[in-house]
Amino acid sequence: MHFMRLTWFVGFVATLVLGCGGTLPCFTEEYRAKIGEQDLRSLDLHIPMTVNFKSLRELDPTQDKNPFAMSGHRLLSIDQTTPGRVIAQGSGWVSVDFGQGIVLTFNRRAEDGIYARTGWGTISIVGDRYDIIVGVLSGNDIELRVGR
Repeated sequence: MHFMRLTWFVGFVATLVLGCGGTLPCFTEEYRAKIGEQDLRSLDLHIPMTVNFKSLRELDPTQDKNPFAMSGHRLLSIDQTTPGRVIAQGSGWVSVDFGQGIVLTFNRRAEDGIYARTGWGTISIVGDRYDIIVGVLSGNDIELRVGR
């Protein structure tokens, strides 16, 4: 009995330390195996932070050329309240549609089994290229969470 409590406690502390101590549980390989592939498509999946997407193409090229300015570019955003649905899956990865044409692919991290993606880079959304912007946390992984 004490071993089970200790195992649970160690797992809980490890989850907090590894960054998955938020209100929604992380989507892990263990959870994916438990629910099965059929039920995976019916899950509401979320991300734990606000992620903005800034179009690389300017809407009005005559505006100020400041590369850090948000004006003149199309902006899209998803956050903790935006539900996503699995639209494609494979061994160690899932692609999740968050609406507005935003589809993100999350890969299983080897060290902890959590599905995550990098918080930087460029992706295609409805035929246009967008920079991923995660505020001051740019570069941190975006972990996939299971909705309730």
